[in-house]
Amino acid sequence: MDDANSQPDQPRSGPPSEERVRLELVLFADLIRRLESEGRLAEALPFILSRLGDLRRLLFDYEVRATERLLPIEDPHEREARRLLREIEDSHRQMTDEWGDSWTPDEEGEPPDG
Repeated sequence: MDDANSQPDQPRSGPPSEERVRLELVLFADLIRRLESEGRLAEALPFILSRLGDLRRLLFDYEVRATERLLPIEDPHEREARRLLREIEDSHRQMTDEWGDSWTPDEEGEPPDG
């Protein structure tokens, strides 16, 4: 029987904290320094690349879910206004397609027959 905590790919309940992100980055920096001082940096490249992928996912998760910097919160009123403008533009385009060029009273002559 597998323990739920033993699965690293299991989704977490919330975004990573700023403290966790800071700690993971400091630990990674310490790892790089230790491997370099021991002369094992080159041989550890596959592990380092894997670890960088994990850090990248953590940073992206933090950026998106904790700070919402990459995905700004959209004002519902602004979203509705944009939707209405698109609807009006679509209606105008459809009307122009159906009726042809529009006639204005400032033009000389009679309105075009449809």
